[in-house]
Amino acid sequence: MMMKIAFLTGGGDSAGINAALAQAILSGTRKHGATFIGIKKAFEGLTADNVEDYCLELGEGLAKKIFNTPSTILGSSRFAPFSEKNRTWAPEKIRANCRRLGIDAIIATGGNDTIKTSLGVHDLGIPVIAVPKSIDNDISCTDWMLGANTAVEFATKAFTSAAVSAETHARLSINEVMGREAGWLAFLTGVGTCADLILVPEKNFSLDALVERVARIKKEKGFVNIIVSEGIRLNREDPLLHRALAPDAKDQVLKAMLSEEPDFDPHGNMSLGGAGIIIQRLLSLGLGCRLSNIRQSNIGFALRGLAPNAFDINLGQRFGRKAMDLLSQGESGLMTAIHSRNIIAVPIADALPQNNLNGVDEDELKDFGVFF
Repeated sequence: MMMKIAFLTGGGDSAGINAALAQAILSGTRKHGATFIGIKKAFEGLTADNVEDYCLELGEGLAKKIFNTPSTILGSSRFAPFSEKNRTWAPEKIRANCRRLGIDAIIATGGNDTIKTSLGVHDLGIPVIAVPKSIDNDISCTDWMLGANTAVEFATKAFTSAAVSAETHARLSINEVMGREAGWLAFLTGVGTCADLILVPEKNFSLDALVERVARIKKEKGFVNIIVSEGIRLNREDPLLHRALAPDAKDQVLKAMLSEEPDFDPHGNMSLGGAGIIIQRLLSLGLGCRLSNIRQSNIGFALRGLAPNAFDINLGQRFGRKAMDLLSQGESGLMTAIHSRNIIAVPIADALPQNNLNGVDEDELKDFGVFF
């Protein structure tokens, strides 16, 4: 039976998404006689009253042009159809619009939130296969997600040059990357740059101990290279934090950043960013040195829009082929994954628990500079 398959891409973009889309189209067209449409803006588009305005016809000609291009040609959104706010109407709208467009099945690329939403779509009785993507590499049951390898490669190059400059000028270098609850990107980048210290969300640390360690490293080697995850957690009872928030604190920028009320996305995730600046200013306070002696850089969003490296082009195409084969076999509620060198399928429910550094041996983490 000829199938009409909808492709959508939710959450933060990354390298490799278009590769997965391209190979799903090529494989599905040649092997299974399937037809494809893309849904722009993911589940926001799929629940729209004017859903036809969000549709893009997808064929072999387009697929051959996009397999190595960055980001996603379909755009994205963080719309949450199964949230408390939207679950009274959005799930039924997904059903209705799939019928309206003649959609037989869905291939959805995404991170934690999109994968979870895909399980909800499966529970509606709509066949769906999820393809994991995120520079955070934090989905369980797969060794890699689309975009993570490209992001680590680029971040390693960028922060290696920052470390070289820090050595030249005898400075501290603070380099922030993404990582809400999982520090894989910071850890792998830190190992790749031979970082002195790596700060990750999974591990709590004392600011006073951090200041002491930084001072010792600076004295021993003349410069310090620090990698920071955006999601690090600071102890509100930490004495250095109290100094930064004191009524007579001189650094009003730091005080404002520490006191700022957070924003949240539609999935309930706190909007992050600025951890590198906060650590930069806290170290300046703790060390009693000028802010200009501590340089800070943040390439967070630049890591999402990169052209995919060879690894992610290959992984994307292999994921796309597998997703199409699974749908042709009548499967649903599964996620593509890579174990060792093999592309497999795993139940979406098994992939939902956060994959973070807590599963890594602590001695290994400490040996590579993770500070806790």
